[in-house]
Amino acid sequence: MVLLRLLANSDRQRFQHQVVCLFNGDGAVARQITRLGIPVTDLGMSTRWRLDAFFRLFLLLRRVKPDILHTWMFHANVPGRVLGRSVGIPHIISSEHTLGVERRWRRALNRLTSPLADRIICISHSVADYAEKVIGLPASKLVVIPNGVDLAEFRDIPPQNEARQALGLQEQAQWIGAVGRPRPVKGYPDLLEAFSRLAVSHPQARLLFVGDGPDRPQLQAQAQAAGLAARVVFYTDQAEIPQVMAALDLLAVPSLQEGLSLVALEAMAARRPVVATAVGGLPEVVLYNVTGLLVPPSQPDALALAIARLLDDADLRQRLGQAGWERVSAHYTLAQNVARTEALYLVLSARE
Repeated sequence: MVLLRLLANSDRQRFQHQVVCLFNGDGAVARQITRLGIPVTDLGMSTRWRLDAFFRLFLLLRRVKPDILHTWMFHANVPGRVLGRSVGIPHIISSEHTLGVERRWRRALNRLTSPLADRIICISHSVADYAEKVIGLPASKLVVIPNGVDLAEFRDIPPQNEARQALGLQEQAQWIGAVGRPRPVKGYPDLLEAFSRLAVSHPQARLLFVGDGPDRPQLQAQAQAAGLAARVVFYTDQAEIPQVMAALDLLAVPSLQEGLSLVALEAMAARRPVVATAVGGLPEVVLYNVTGLLVPPSQPDALALAIARLLDDADLRQRLGQAGWERVSAHYTLAQNVARTEALYLVLSARE
């Protein structure tokens, strides 16, 4: 989604883009990129052992010979660096979006191929710090460019009751949201445990999960086992995020690790407070008692207390939500993200 938004707002007079996917080139995001008039090539890497995909990438890069190759995430960074240099691409930019989840062999490959990249974009200062001190990437190549939110998408969000009606949510309830693909690093079992602990004291509280992922069946089973199935709603990735945020009272981000939470920025753009774990880049976005509340990771009791504090205090929710919007407007807009990325492209091109 970050790539899609970058492409949709890029200066087409200066830059001509082409996207190459290791896999899933016919997915929803790929189709949206194609509708922008930008070609998308699927290398058909159905498994990690489909090494023929890298041969197809080599042939494509040799044929297209772009001025800049911008790779996204580990599985594209490593082959992109090696194959890009082998065909003589003059400038290569890699990206780092995560921290704390790489195995030792992945860190080694990342470190060994990093000299082949001109710059490495990190989405937060925490990611940059991890990249330098843990992975061993050269500090001179690291550039921090945070993700950004398109504030125009949140300018005319519907009133809360209308958003809830449109989504089929109970209007009089208090809705806690969790938006993102359910997988272990997101810490959603902790959120469900926290919700079970405040459910009795807050009978109007409801929990909304938005996103499809490998852990969704386990979460549904956990809610059922806790007797909370009627108070926990699961939506797919197809939900409109501005409308979802408009329907919520607060957003919960219980991650075990997080490079920089885009959904936290989106909640803040919708003037919704955030309860998050103090991990990775989250404290850079969610300022404690300013734009939201922070708790330690893997501590459902602390998470439950923070959520309950916001549910009990509408004035606090409004104050934190307004401060969140101001912070996003000042530091985390899509326009800033696009401008900083394109400025890096131009700086590298000027070195020729």
